Amino acid sequence: MTATNSAAGNKGSADQRKVLVVVSAADRIPLREGGSEPTGTYLGELVEPTDAMLAAGFELSFATPGGKIPTIDGTSCSLMYFGMSRRTRDAAMSSYTRLLELGLAKPADLVGLAASPRELADFDAVFVPGGHAPLVDLLYRDAFTDDSRNEDFGALLSYFHEHNRPTALICHAPAALAAAPKVDGRWIYHGYRMTCFKTAVDTMLSAVPVARRFRGHLTVDPTELLRECGARVEQTRLPMGSKIVDDRELLTGQDPYSAKALGAAFVAKVRSSAPVTTGQPA
Repeated sequence: MTATNSAAGNKGSADQRKVLVVVSAADRIPLREGGSEPTGTYLGELVEPTDAMLAAGFELSFATPGGKIPTIDGTSCSLMYFGMSRRTRDAAMSSYTRLLELGLAKPADLVGLAASPRELADFDAVFVPGGHAPLVDLLYRDAFTDDSRNEDFGALLSYFHEHNRPTALICHAPAALAAAPKVDGRWIYHGYRMTCFKTAVDTMLSAVPVARRFRGHLTVDPTELLRECGARVEQTRLPMGSKIVDDRELLTGQDPYSAKALGAAFVAKVRSSAPVTTGQPA
């Protein structure tokens, strides 16, 4: 399946840009101690940025590993991520339903898309929402099998990097940047400033009874992984909070509380970048 499933906020807009939204399809995540826990994409991290894109008139297309419909992590539907407002949370759920209707229910297969530069050439930018799910099938080919990096996702990232097209990721999704290749022995994002979900918070989710989310520890620490690859990771002093880091073509957000700001920053970044010329070489 090709990435033809798309949605536009304002058809016919003179400045309409095409954005590829790559979403994890994982619904469980392995633990270091063995076993697994439910996971998925975080609701707000998906819909708040895409709401901003659609409002700006951007055209969205969707891709997932295997072309599977993504799962929303139930934890992300907590009112704590929506200002304790049921109305705001319900609006987010409505936005998710709209995305499903606009193509997310029938996403392209990431594998085929990553292997087709001609298809990728149509997109002005790429966005990857977080939650823990990207640690399963975007960073790795399949975290339940082994630690082989997802070379297809890496190839897709490399395409947008080489063509200097805006690339945005949030929360745990920036860890999947480690799937990107090295060129002449050097990771393509070496030296980039970026942010991601904080180690201390993941530790709390595994070890602190009142905040426990997992009955065990994750097999990967996004902050540690990115620093080992050569990234310059920046984070808030507080455990969580809105933080956006913009470096060259890369835009990253720290956690769910960064989603709205990331959406606004991404729209501005895409609008300020050179638009894709239809029919240009891949």
